[in-house]
Parts: sequence; C-alpha cells; structure tokens
Amino acid sequence: MRLYHFRFGPHAILLLLCLVWVLGGCAAPPAAAVTGISVTVQADGQERSVRLPGGSNVEQALEEAGLQLGALDRTTPPGYTVLEDGDRVQVVRVSESFEVVQEVLPFEHQTLHNESLPVEQRVLLQRGQNGLLETTIRRVIENGQEVSSAPVKSVVVEEPVPE
Repeated sequence: MRLYHFRFGPHAILLLLCLVWVLGGCAAPPAAAVTGISVTVQADGQERSVRLPGGSNVEQALEEAGLQLGALDRTTPPGYTVLEDGDRVQVVRVSESFEVVQEVLPFEHQTLHNESLPVEQRVLLQRGQNGLLETTIRRVIENGQEVSSAPVKSVVVEEPVPE
C-alpha cells in the first residue's frame, strides 16, 4: 500500500496566508453599533436629541427626529454622512421669493433741424412719453435671513417715445 504525502508548495502557502488575512478582517462590530449612538439635531430654532443604531446616517436621524426637509432645505453634514456618537446635525431651511420691480425709462429729447424754419423757431412734433422696465429679482432666505438677492430677468414693457 502506498501512502501519498501532501506537500505544501508556494501556492498553498500563499492561499493559506490570504485566508488568514481575510478572516482576520472579520472583527466584532464597534460597541456603538451594538448599543446605539446619541445625536443632536438642530432645526427651526430647537435642538432634539435622538438615539439611533450605530451606522445610521443623517437622513435616518432626521426621520427619527420627525423632521421633513423642503425641496431647497439642506443639512450639515450632508444626508448620506454616517454619524458617530455625539455628532450634531444642523438643518438649514431655505426658501426663495421673486419680486418684480418697475422702473421708469425717461424719454429722450431730440432736436431735428429743418431748413424751412427760422433758426430760433422751434416746433414740437411729438410729445415724449416715458417707458417702463420690469426687473424680476430672486431673493434666497436661509433660516429667516436673506442671504442673496439677484436680478433674474429684465423686460422692457413699454419703450420710451422720444420728444
């Protein structure tokens, strides 16, 4: 009867080392993941403390605090950030408004020379009329404070008529 002896070659040793390395990465989760974390959420002038499981993100903290974000609202840190025990989340309420401002466009005085009239004589051919310009302004408000104001569009509603 013949017995075969298995020998460890370089490939088997390399495979064994890789296996030890991979299994070494399987460590127990941090204590916060098991016990949970405490996070403070600041929004609308109030602070709320919430308890979350470890590995939770900002969006989950807002949900636990019972807060909804508007379309323009944002958070610091961003919503996808994984939180740790003691972190703070700040909600910035953002709104925008549009205002239309009207501005008078003054008419222009024009003098046309005519050879058939004496030099010192003047004749009014057409009365001047002011025009009207409408400018739309976008205002951005964060937590009740205006942070920017910028013109978005200007339209001449009525052209001025020269005199």
